[in-house]
Parts: sequence; C-alpha cells; structure tokens
Amino acid sequence: MAFPGHKGPVSCLTFRQGSSELFSGSFDRSIKIWNVEDRAYMNTLFGHQSEVLTIDCLWQERVLAVARDRSMQLFKVHDESRLIFRSSTSSLECCCFIDNSEFISGSDDGNIALWGVQKKKPVYIVKNAHALSTDVNSGELKDNGRNYSGHIAASWVSSVGACRGSDLAASGAGNGSVHLWTIEGAGKGIQPLHDLPLIGFVNSLAFAKSGKFLVAGVGQEPRLGRWGHNSAARNGVAIQRLKLL
Repeated sequence: MAFPGHKGPVSCLTFRQGSSELFSGSFDRSIKIWNVEDRAYMNTLFGHQSEVLTIDCLWQERVLAVARDRSMQLFKVHDESRLIFRSSTSSLECCCFIDNSEFISGSDDGNIALWGVQKKKPVYIVKNAHALSTDVNSGELKDNGRNYSGHIAASWVSSVGACRGSDLAASGAGNGSVHLWTIEGAGKGIQPLHDLPLIGFVNSLAFAKSGKFLVAGVGQEPRLGRWGHNSAARNGVAIQRLKLL
C-alpha cells in the first residue's frame, strides 16, 4: 500500500494516537494527512517555508512540526489555524509533545527548549545540553563538509522524546550518550536526571507506553546529512530498559 502525493522526500511520520490518521512531513514544505484504514488522502497542511524535519501528534487533531525555516508550528487541524513559535538564533531539528499545552524542541546549537502554547518564546532553555566528550567513545569523528564541523554535528540535538503521562523526557545527539530529563511542572524548567551511554548519532527516540523501555535509532551519521561520521557506531536500533521508581 502506497500513498503518493508529496513532491519531495518524506522526512517524518506520526500517527494520531488512538486513530488511523497518519501525518507525513516532507521536504516539499507540506504536511499531509492520510486515513490508513480507508487508504485515503484527507488533507494538506501548509505554513512552513522550508523542509519539514520532525512532526508529532497526541490524541487531539493537533500536529507539532519543526522545519529548517527556524520555526515550530502547532497546526490545529479542526480549527484550520496554527500557532508559530520562532527560534531567533538556530535551526530547530526536532520536537515532541509533553502534553497538549507543553512541548520540547532540540536545535543545532545544542540547546533543548521547553515551550508552552501561551508564549511564543521558550519558557526554559538548557544550553549546550549535549556537550561533546573528548573522544566520543573512542570513535573517529570526521567532518564531511557542508561548512559544518564533525564536533558541532555531534553536539547538536537531533532527537527528543517524552514518556506520555509522566515528567520524563529524553534527548539524543552524537556526543556518546542519551540524556534523561525531568520536566518540572508549571513551566519551571528541565532538570538533568541520568545519562545512558550510546555510541553514534541518536537520530530518533521513543518511549514504550509502559515507560519501561526507551528505543533509540542510532547511526554512524546524522539522519539528514553526512556532515559528521563516527566509525565506532553501529547502524541500528538500541533498546534501553528503564526502572520505574
């Protein structure tokens, strides 16, 4: 079964939880909505001015998306409206809902930001969240051009994830570990909780519904480019067991 329609590479996918609605983001700057059960196209969302990199959705018909235009947009599908959140200094690489009113993002300057629907600016920022270790687990870290350095590529935040119904979040880069964070209530901030050693570029993160596992997609290179390379990494999926206290 195929769903043709995008005019560029499909960069991200997500389901609306509890439904058969599938959202796809593309380098053609659009987000399309599909009904998998009926195998039908439903709608297209426009708003981003550059390639869509990451999308996320919960139970409501709201889609959170980041693109290379340095913006994060919250599309309210039913209301046919959107909220725009802009980053003034960096490109946002990834995003994730915490709940219907709060979400987190990661950017290429190494920062993690906590956002709320009531403000257009982050309510809290963790700067240099993935500081690069000296040897990156003894792997060879190379620069492959595009005016990026391999060290910069290894420290930018390429993935974020949140455990639904909890205060637990995670972020990944290429610095040799996945960071676990506590999201404090009422917009108080993001606090470090634990580091999980992991060699390679962490290009995706997802928590199990039970909260007992964290799944990471790992590669020798960043997901959308070859401006960094870690020869010690293995391309694949890493599963980390978590203890619930």
